[in-house]
Amino acid sequence: MWPVGRRLSPFAVAAVGTPLLGVLLARRRLAVITVAGASMEPAYRSGDRVLMRRLGRHGGAGIEKGEVVVAAWRPPSGDPPGGAAVRHGGPRRTTGEPLGTRSWMIKRVVAGPGDPVPEGLGPALAAEAGRPAPRDRFVILGDNAALSHDSRHIGYLERGDILGVVVRRLEPRR
Repeated sequence: MWPVGRRLSPFAVAAVGTPLLGVLLARRRLAVITVAGASMEPAYRSGDRVLMRRLGRHGGAGIEKGEVVVAAWRPPSGDPPGGAAVRHGGPRRTTGEPLGTRSWMIKRVVAGPGDPVPEGLGPALAAEAGRPAPRDRFVILGDNAALSHDSRHIGYLERGDILGVVVRRLEPRR
């Protein structure tokens, strides 16, 4: 209990407030995602937990070829999502929507805006092979092609469908 008339020093406020602010900001920028499925094997296996850095509303410029992203799952027909590739419960998406209300997938970026679209991507992007990917569009593939639902089926992934970039795999829970 503080004596009457006594004030906290600015140092005390900064010593307590700064770490707390850091934790709160980190929770908005980072999320832990659990992989479900084999589409990213051997890099990520079902049950692996990964740390993801959320993208801001205009953060598409920071997505590099070769990075792994978490994005909204889309069926080939464009119908509303119905399957999941990652599980999450807790923090909210940057739009305020709970992560658990949508289905997500984890995939590797093989081409971004301006990069040539690789050949052999099946019917969804066959006509685009060799052409530069349009602005705010990405080509994504699973590392395990035989078990992956990716740009070969859905075509380009829009920047607005990308939730974040995987930073690293986390140690298994003990």
